[in-house]
Amino acid sequence: MFNSPSTRATPRKATSRASLARSRHQTPSIFAESAPLSQAPTPSVRSSRLAVVKRGVSPTSSAGDTVHTTRQDEGYDKDRVFWSRDERHLVSSLGPLPKEVASLVKGSDLVANPIAGHVDSKSGFAMVASPSVCIAWNYTKRTHSAPTTYTFPSPPVSYSTTPTQPPTLAALYTGSASSEPGMILVSSSGEIRIWESMSVALANVERFQEIYVELGEDDFIDRLWKIDGNNFLLTTTSSFVFRLTISSSGGRLVPTLTNLTRPGGMFGRASPQIFIAREDKVGISSVASTSGDVYVMARRMLQKWAFGPDGQKFVQEYDLHETIGNWCFDNWSSGNVSLELNDLVSFGSNELAVLISYVEQQTRTSEYPRSHNSHAIVMFSIQPRSQSLMISRIVDVSYLAHSDPRMLDVPRLLVPPGSSMAFIRFAEVVLMVSLDEGSPYEEAITLRDSGRNAFIGASSIIPSSAKKGSSLPSVVAIPAFGGLMSIEALESSERSETFTQTSSATARLKSKMEQAVFFGERSDNPLSFDLPAGFQGDLAEAAETVSAEIVSSNSPYMPGIFEIRPHLSDRLLRLKELMSFIRHNGLLSILPQRTRRRLSRDAEKIKGAIELWDYQNKYMEHMHTQSPHSILSDSIFTYMRQADVVEEEDFVRLFFRTQVQNLDKLLEIVFATARAALDAVDRNELSSWVTEANRIFIIVERAAAQYREEELYTYEIDRERPAIEIWTAQESLIEALDFLYTTTEALIKERTRDLGSVIDGPPSDTAEPALRREQQLQSRLKGQMAILAAALCTNMEDKCRATSRREIDEGADPQEGIRLREKWAEMKPRVIRPLVSIDRLSEAYELAENHTDYLTLVMLCHDQANPDTARLQRYIERFGEEFAFVLYQWYIDQGQAYELLNQDEVYGVLVTRFFAENDYPELAWMHHLAFKRYDQAAGALRDVMRDDNTRALDQQQLVGSIAKLAAIADVRSKGISNDRKRLLIELDDELDLVNVQSGLISYFSPPTRRAAPKLDEQVTLLADRPAFKRIFFDLTQQLLDGLALDLEGLVDILTLKDNFERTGDAALALERLVGDMTLPEGRKQVALLSIWRRVYIRDDWAAISNTTGRSEQAQRSKVRSTLAYQTIRAVNDIKDFPPNFILSPFTSTQPPLPAELAARFPTFSAEDIASLMEDHEKEIEILNRYLSENGLEERIREVAELVKNDLEEEKREEGDVDIVM
Repeated sequence: MFNSPSTRATPRKATSRASLARSRHQTPSIFAESAPLSQAPTPSVRSSRLAVVKRGVSPTSSAGDTVHTTRQDEGYDKDRVFWSRDERHLVSSLGPLPKEVASLVKGSDLVANPIAGHVDSKSGFAMVASPSVCIAWNYTKRTHSAPTTYTFPSPPVSYSTTPTQPPTLAALYTGSASSEPGMILVSSSGEIRIWESMSVALANVERFQEIYVELGEDDFIDRLWKIDGNNFLLTTTSSFVFRLTISSSGGRLVPTLTNLTRPGGMFGRASPQIFIAREDKVGISSVASTSGDVYVMARRMLQKWAFGPDGQKFVQEYDLHETIGNWCFDNWSSGNVSLELNDLVSFGSNELAVLISYVEQQTRTSEYPRSHNSHAIVMFSIQPRSQSLMISRIVDVSYLAHSDPRMLDVPRLLVPPGSSMAFIRFAEVVLMVSLDEGSPYEEAITLRDSGRNAFIGASSIIPSSAKKGSSLPSVVAIPAFGGLMSIEALESSERSETFTQTSSATARLKSKMEQAVFFGERSDNPLSFDLPAGFQGDLAEAAETVSAEIVSSNSPYMPGIFEIRPHLSDRLLRLKELMSFIRHNGLLSILPQRTRRRLSRDAEKIKGAIELWDYQNKYMEHMHTQSPHSILSDSIFTYMRQADVVEEEDFVRLFFRTQVQNLDKLLEIVFATARAALDAVDRNELSSWVTEANRIFIIVERAAAQYREEELYTYEIDRERPAIEIWTAQESLIEALDFLYTTTEALIKERTRDLGSVIDGPPSDTAEPALRREQQLQSRLKGQMAILAAALCTNMEDKCRATSRREIDEGADPQEGIRLREKWAEMKPRVIRPLVSIDRLSEAYELAENHTDYLTLVMLCHDQANPDTARLQRYIERFGEEFAFVLYQWYIDQGQAYELLNQDEVYGVLVTRFFAENDYPELAWMHHLAFKRYDQAAGALRDVMRDDNTRALDQQQLVGSIAKLAAIADVRSKGISNDRKRLLIELDDELDLVNVQSGLISYFSPPTRRAAPKLDEQVTLLADRPAFKRIFFDLTQQLLDGLALDLEGLVDILTLKDNFERTGDAALALERLVGDMTLPEGRKQVALLSIWRRVYIRDDWAAISNTTGRSEQAQRSKVRSTLAYQTIRAVNDIKDFPPNFILSPFTSTQPPLPAELAARFPTFSAEDIASLMEDHEKEIEILNRYLSENGLEERIREVAELVKNDLEEEKREEGDVDIVM
């Protein structure tokens, strides 16, 4: 049935996703309403009565079908221009619009100056009508010249109530036996013009018949519907219907106009107002005919009429609006659902299809209506006996139509005869919807530049069985721009497998990508392949699948290109088109980094294959099997045999056509082949094999790297934190590159040894040919070595970064990362530094810079007579402290402290930070002094004094003195503070310690240089303690040699001697011990116990306790002479001396642990430690004897009391005193 309605504005009705869409299983589609990319729509509950008519499984994409659709003949398809194609549909061009039609369309804006297009399925003519003219042409007639156009003037409009005139209504009369149809044009005011044939427009266009329709006031002809070749219906804006019948009499066409009237009952008058309801009196929505019956659908009601040669008869009326509403919507009675009947199509002899649109206003939602229309197709079956209509099923439409302000007759439903596929024409979309419950499908054919372009007409085509390749039902559509197009539904021979909603959406998304990649690159393609907002499906999976099919040449849409290089270039172009599609649709931001790298990988392999083929093709005719030059073809043959894909003799071309995705495996075989050959050939052939293997790897590595750089902003891959490593960073390929690098390095050295250094010079034209060849080969090997080094570094660094990211983001095993980083740290200098020896200094610098091998950069800058200071400064500016710290450390390691301290003042901050993070106080103090940071200089010098390396006393004296001067300078410049005061105290303590040791040196030194020191006189009490005696002698010798002692050594030398002359040394040892903060607590306790134990056993307490014949004064005098009295009194003179550091004799009997002694003397043997323990036990034995026999505990309390009394007596005039003990 061919319709010729006038245009109308696209419905702007407020829409929302109504319960219709929720009340049955939706047709899963690439479209989704406001849903996140990864979120599937939430299933809803449907009323129980719709369970029997619900949709089956989700529609599968064409890409998801398991059975390939039977295609049309290849010869037929070869000449067609396809705009879009997959396994369920194809869209092809039927040629451009004729020049006159294109000019007419170009002058229309579809608003103020609208146009309408029509296609007549029977005659093969298409028409475009404007308010003033109608132009027709035969689009099925193939000619080499422009098609003949037939221009007909529109009948005048006698009156109008609007400033904008609609296009003239047009239809073709095809009821005669003439080969040409006749033209019928109708104006909105009722003027009808009829031309007998098309050729009249060329001979005498003014020769037409004219009749008029009598219309009421404010009534206009709204639509022209073609019932068959002779009968037409004219409907008005007031829902009046006129039948136009054209018959032939005496060689002339005789038009007859009849007003359809509805009978008024037994006694009533027939009425031309065939619809009674008020809402049905505002125009006819649609007309359909089948088997002599005509169905007229208004806004609410549907009427059935019987048409015959003698007239027409009203049969029955149906309330479609109420029937559909009650059936589809659970809340129909609430009045929240707005339903429209858009179009009506006869579907077979006993079925009707009604296109509806609906809006459901949900409660408590925004007051603003949504701007989408939801649609569905309601299928009615006609009961043969009762002639009643029953809803058989409902086909939901996932696509959400946008409102459009242009004057377009949309939406319209088309169902080609014999097809189970429906086509819905919207403004810029023709939607294909499967009516087959067992094979659901939905596809949107969308126009590009939808703001300017639109479908102005479309019609179902009844194909002729005689026409080759036309057995598939199709629709011909007329877009405003882009020419006529055929839209064909391809029926699957079997039903597709059941897909989940997610997999189905992903398959459809893949199909959309394929269409964009293989058909969207044409600039003249009028279709758009942009994805709608809220589309569903796994983007990453779809993109990777499309890319994999292209790189493996498995896609059914790959064009057949015989030559290999154009074939590979086309595949690379398709991969780029895939990325263009992703970026154009704004999908790159949601494409995972892992997928981006895989898509890039596929393109890199194609790029590498192109370069490999160019090389292979260049030398193919000159290669011999089992020779270095045949290593690539031999490896390809080995691979094809292993993969069992040798299907033809030209296996090399077969590989490049079908196996490029396995290029990495081919490289592994190339390496294995080369390695086996290197083990078997003699030295004369070694260079050829190495050079050839290097060349193949370099070709691929360089092509892949070049593509990555050129398309850096296409993929936007995070190189710092890659999701996966680049494909050339596989372990096997890195090992191959490493082997080739080391082999090439060794070969270059071996050739230099065998042939002399003359071959390392540049090739000379004056040299002997043989020498010149060797020089060229040596230069080639050196160049290859540099490139291999760059490839190794790039791959290894990327692999390390990918591993680190997996550790952080995925919790991968850190051991792999540790192993890789250690291997990378070892590999960098091993690969980069040898380049200097082959005169590739610039390459070495570049690699070290790119891969942040700072130590190599430092060494390269100093690997000449004069350091490259300018380059060093540039590196400091470029890399900052990371490079600077490596440089400064190198200065220290090389003993070039002057270079470090002589840095430009601009870099003073860097040097300061270096010293703050690295413990070099012996250098840092000079830097701090230079910048007048006296406090930091003093602190650094204090650390130098405490350092084990500063052993010489005179050195400590000097360092301490400078430190104190710096601290005093800091106080004078900045004033006193707690920190500065504490630092001065610490320095004073350190200097006091030096002074103590200096005093001991003076004490132990003999009166003359030649005399030996009499040390035995100092340790008369150690006769039975040989280990202590030996330690004392060793410590004394260190002092006499000018070496400083550690704290424990100082305690021993102060307390092991008799101390009859130096009675204050024990207190001095206690003072040093109290101030120390570095000694471990256990060893500090051992030293404290030793001090007091030696204090208590120095004197003969048996004699002191025996007071026979001794006066009180004499007894007090004898007690005052004890070391205990002298020490206790001395510690009372020490400010803030802690009382817990004064131990009683009983407490002092605790022995040390062997482990504590071993910790102090790590070089001592077990026997030496045992000897020390014996001496400690002897001291404890003496002390215990005094405790048990002489009441030493009580004696010491008396000593303390005496000290207190003496101090009180001496200082009574000065006030109260606090006694420590």
